[in-house]
Amino acid sequence: MKNFLIAFLVFLVWSFFGLWLYSWLQPTDAVLQKNDSIATNNVSESKLDINDPIKMEGTSDELISEIDTLILENEEEPVVENTVSLGTKATTPDGTIIFAYNEGITIWQNTNQIEYPTAVQDFKFKLNTYLIEHPNMELHIASLYSASENIENPNFGYQRGIKMKDILAKVGIPSEKMVIKSVIREIEFENDRRYNNGIYFTFHPLDLERVASLKLSLPETKTIYPKLVDDNIIVDETLQELLVEIKNAMANNPNLKVNVIGHTDNIGNANDNYALGLKYARQVRWYLVTKGNLDRTKVVASSAGESLSIATNRNERGRLLNRRIEIKYEIN
Repeated sequence: MKNFLIAFLVFLVWSFFGLWLYSWLQPTDAVLQKNDSIATNNVSESKLDINDPIKMEGTSDELISEIDTLILENEEEPVVENTVSLGTKATTPDGTIIFAYNEGITIWQNTNQIEYPTAVQDFKFKLNTYLIEHPNMELHIASLYSASENIENPNFGYQRGIKMKDILAKVGIPSEKMVIKSVIREIEFENDRRYNNGIYFTFHPLDLERVASLKLSLPETKTIYPKLVDDNIIVDETLQELLVEIKNAMANNPNLKVNVIGHTDNIGNANDNYALGLKYARQVRWYLVTKGNLDRTKVVASSAGESLSIATNRNERGRLLNRRIEIKYEIN
């Protein structure tokens, strides 16, 4: 009986010990199972953070697809234009092609030089014809430049656009109907630093407010009476002040063009007076360009001869008033 009690007591002790050991181990397993369940749910059901490298490791095809979708949805709109315009072409805002040539207008890296092949030279007249037929439209000159080019002010895109604008003005396109748009783009220049698709054109509805503001911003017409000796203009304070005014005006508005117009009295014949007026205008232009270091393409000399008198030619005072130089501005 004594042995039975000892054996029973040992059994109870080991039983309690076993139950205690089981209860001590059981919560740890439950916590591990619970944590495993949470981790699984985070991967399969929750929003995936595309910036978390741990969650991206070992993902399934479905998760990779979700990552791609999130990347596209969060991508910002590009600031730099990436589309490629090949050849010389003109379009409308809705994408209608007015004309298109396979060959493009060439630009050169770090210069404002432009060149177009003979095969596309009709583009100038087609642009002009379209504007004549659609008087409520304006022309935008999209001129490319690259961030890899030298820093210039204005940038090379704008400088090239100015040159193209001058070319188009010579075929009759009004300056106020042309807008230069310098476009920055990654450009792969050739070994000789050329790029053959540097300029393209788009037509847009005419911005009447812009046209009106351009006209209001023009400096007023100025009339001067230079000192004359033997039909030659002598540099005096009047010319020096004029040069300062013109330089300031052109610095404030790079699109300005200066017209120097010579006028005479009616002494002599009309042809001689026209030539004399042109002589005066050219002398003033020469002074402005050389002393002011102005762009010679933006200062033009012309003559009205005796045709636009502002006073009588019957007396000396009136004739002195008629012998004058007129400075007119326009948008280039």
